[in-house]
Amino acid sequence: MTAAAGTRETTTRKLRSAEIATGLSDFDALAGPIPRQHVTVVAARTSAGATAFALGVARHNDEIGHQAAFASFESGTNTIMGNLVAATTSVNTDRPLSINPGRRARIDRTRKALEQSRLLLWSRAGKPGKWAFAHLMKQLAAQPELDLVVMDGYSQAAYGEPSEGATFAALQRLARERDVAVLVTAHLTPDEDAPETDPPALSDLRLMEGPVAEARNAVLLHRPDRNGAVPQRRGEVDLIAVGGWQDTGSATVRFEPEYHRFVDLPNT
Repeated sequence: MTAAAGTRETTTRKLRSAEIATGLSDFDALAGPIPRQHVTVVAARTSAGATAFALGVARHNDEIGHQAAFASFESGTNTIMGNLVAATTSVNTDRPLSINPGRRARIDRTRKALEQSRLLLWSRAGKPGKWAFAHLMKQLAAQPELDLVVMDGYSQAAYGEPSEGATFAALQRLARERDVAVLVTAHLTPDEDAPETDPPALSDLRLMEGPVAEARNAVLLHRPDRNGAVPQRRGEVDLIAVGGWQDTGSATVRFEPEYHRFVDLPNT
């Protein structure tokens, strides 16, 4: 073995043993790492930012050298890339007419760097057949070194599955057999007897999302001012750790929807 090969092997071992985290300091300090060999569910009501959270986890782990894959059953790869660029550059790419030449140059540099990174982006767009999830599994099987798989849109992934729970069972096997952390987003419906300002519960999972309730760990996203009812908490989202984390509870972050990202609150 050459010295260069030995260095690469040592680096790979270090990365494989490194923790998988969300990149949000307060939540990571509370809950600890996202576990390998298990599925973790991110569940939220509409417009709470589940996709932005999941994409942020993938982006953070790509930046620190992990091999991460982000698979979307809700958006195309162009949309995913645009959201990644916005989150990285702090430029609102959804308002192209307001982007000046300097920001455009920053966007172009960032897009090129992301396209050359190890982050694998996958979309169900154009995949034939009912169970598009099967195409994703073939793609992942061709990736020899995976640390993190993020899948956005569980119910869409499970659509057309050959048997009830087959999608979740396949994700569990993937996590266990490949020693990877798997993060999946799911949708919650509000309790009709409680206001939406109340924190959600895992029992609020939609019927199609039911199998992910078996996940070892869960993160519930609660956006108390989603409908403008709690203006003093405008822009805040509570990340609620449920299940087998090192500690359960809540950490509050800021949601910046114009940049499709979550960030830590300022330390005051």
